[in-house]
Amino acid sequence: MVHLALIFPLFLIIILRKLFSVTFLNPTGVFCGIWILILSLMQLMAPDFYFTYEAVFYILSFSLFFFIGEFLFFALNRIKINVIKYHYCYSENFETRLRKYTILISMISLIGSLFYLKSFVDHFGSLAEFLIAGSLIREDLFDGNISISSISIFSMLLSYSAINLAMVYYTKYGFRWFQMMPFVSVLISAFSQAARAGIVIMIFQIFVGKVFRLLNQKENNVEYKLLKPLLFIIPILLLIFSFIDSFRHQSFEISGDKSNSTINSLNVYSFGGVAGFTSYLDDIHKSTNDLTYGRYTFSSLYNILGISKAEAGVYDQYLNVSPSQTANIYSIFRPLLEDFGYLGLIFWALMLGVISNFVFRYSLRGSLTSTSLCISLYIYLMFSFIAPLTQFNSFLLSCILPPFIIQISKFSFKFKRNISL
Repeated sequence: MVHLALIFPLFLIIILRKLFSVTFLNPTGVFCGIWILILSLMQLMAPDFYFTYEAVFYILSFSLFFFIGEFLFFALNRIKINVIKYHYCYSENFETRLRKYTILISMISLIGSLFYLKSFVDHFGSLAEFLIAGSLIREDLFDGNISISSISIFSMLLSYSAINLAMVYYTKYGFRWFQMMPFVSVLISAFSQAARAGIVIMIFQIFVGKVFRLLNQKENNVEYKLLKPLLFIIPILLLIFSFIDSFRHQSFEISGDKSNSTINSLNVYSFGGVAGFTSYLDDIHKSTNDLTYGRYTFSSLYNILGISKAEAGVYDQYLNVSPSQTANIYSIFRPLLEDFGYLGLIFWALMLGVISNFVFRYSLRGSLTSTSLCISLYIYLMFSFIAPLTQFNSFLLSCILPPFIIQISKFSFKFKRNISL
């Protein structure tokens, strides 16, 4: 019943948003849709996971103000006089320059991921020892025992920017071989640290790229045409999750106990953010009043700037998400509440809604810069049930670097040498 108290209003918001949109796949539709999906699956697969009306209040507040932000931008544009409608046009030289920049960033990211993997192999002594290390990989990484070069860390920061550029190129010009490089880079880095988040984000980026490819090609029935990619993506996600879980625990046999363990891990990863946020509201929120002003929402950025030290996984605090399981993920809502309070949370949602509608509108007109920003915003919204992507510096960089590269791809730089005798 509690789940329906949020699912039903989210459906209404989706319908209201469609009244001033050409597709259900607008920012509000995607955000509400992913939460409807997660809540429905949570009720079906993990009914014992915690979820209360107080959590409904905060999530619904964010959803409403995000929708209001989108509507506010729409309304302001409607009252403008003598608006000239236009579409973006790009020259053939632009395509060549964008391709070259994308290949360059992708190659740097790929080389960085190989050095990143080498750091882990060197730490354990050999590739064979690394392959049987299992959960020790994560433990040694979080304890700071693995020495990773600065060059490798810098190169890895470009991974999501490279994927962003590859998907922007795909939305305009279709598939090319070099678009595979950044995906290989993310797979290598995720395998190196036995991590799942990077792969989930990567698959979200592929999905969003497909969405904007269809939208920018002016395809009809876009929602229907995404069913096939979805049916392809979901089994891949489950397969990758099972493999990484098996790699962590060094258990690859197929058995009833193993299946139950994998399902439990999948439930915690998928629904732990929602249930963890609920436990936070019940156990901690009422007893804390001091705001932390971005410490958790931008944890990695604050860490690199020396403002505050980031914990492994943002929070090192584990709370019960069900009577028998714990987790340290809290969706986007605990960080926003702790950093900025309720007023800050709804203001963040309002501004995010305004920006989302702005870039979505211009993306549909053909702006690749806006498409790049849309890809970043969409994966932030789609990952919101787990954690805020703003906690990753690589994500923050992907909100800045790809739009900048797209802009400079419009210009040709020529250097002339003046020789005076």
